[in-house]
Amino acid sequence: MKITNYGPSGLNPYMQEMQKTETIKKKAEKTNDQIEISSEALKLQHQTDPARQEKIAHIKDQIQNGTYKIDHQELAKSIYNYYVNKK
Repeated sequence: MKITNYGPSGLNPYMQEMQKTETIKKKAEKTNDQIEISSEALKLQHQTDPARQEKIAHIKDQIQNGTYKIDHQELAKSIYNYYVNKK
């Protein structure tokens, strides 16, 4: 048998938690993601080297056709030289 009631009576303790989550959701909806691309990055993007573009197109075609093969030994050597020998 409960004689005295401590704390506020008639309040749903879970309602406060629900209100907190609703306000957090509302705040999250208001923020927008933005991206800024530097002018240098834009210049690099617009540079077109015909030989490089041809090589990229050739590799893309091989990947889409499933005929692109990787030389694992050469890749490992290149990674090693880049990080260890700084060549």
